[in-house]
Amino acid sequence: MRTRIIILVLLGLVTCASRAQAQSAGQSPYAELHNRLARAADAQLEAIRAAPMSQTSTLPAIASAGTVTPVDIASGSGSLALAVSLSRVSAAQARLLALRVDAARIFVEEGVPPELLVVAEVESGFNPLALSPKGARGPWQLMPATAERFGLRVDGRVDERIQPERSTRAAARYLRELHAQFGDWLLALAAYNAGEQRVAKAVELGGTRDFWQLAQRRLLPEETRRYVPAVLRAGNY
Repeated sequence: MRTRIIILVLLGLVTCASRAQAQSAGQSPYAELHNRLARAADAQLEAIRAAPMSQTSTLPAIASAGTVTPVDIASGSGSLALAVSLSRVSAAQARLLALRVDAARIFVEEGVPPELLVVAEVESGFNPLALSPKGARGPWQLMPATAERFGLRVDGRVDERIQPERSTRAAARYLRELHAQFGDWLLALAAYNAGEQRVAKAVELGGTRDFWQLAQRRLLPEETRRYVPAVLRAGNY
């Protein structure tokens, strides 16, 4: 236990130092995180563009054999194979447990695949105090209106988006609602990033609910085309 506490303290010091360095350079403290995610997603985007159209309904290979385990997740149109590293999911659960929230249990209770715990990794690096330039906050980077929609208090005195357990429950319910709306987990992730209206418009224009086809045809914002592969990719950025 003492060793774990020391490690967490050291990680906190490194994070603070990195943030201070970024701020002193006049940059957003999360600019480097976003850059790393963009670089990590580039290879996956190339795989999407290179994949034959007949293969775009499934996730293209993103890692060598043995590093990725396919997980069948029921969707409105059958089963969707999400290639998410199990070690990465376990690491996400451990990081969230360190914030005193059993996120895997909450996701299961809300009917959301625990594999999507890695959304918190992509969104904030598990930082409960993360604040984006657009106003999204907390480990799950919820916007104020979305947070309030799912029962969180956000006002001048209290912001429950930084409360790990309550924000995790809200994020799980939001993901579940997005899946119910689009019938597909990849589109749910896209909507989590870009908003329901942007994704609904892309689906209408494209005449398809296949995320990979929408990405290939550039009907989704570039950030979203990077975001979904960043959630799905194996390994670390």
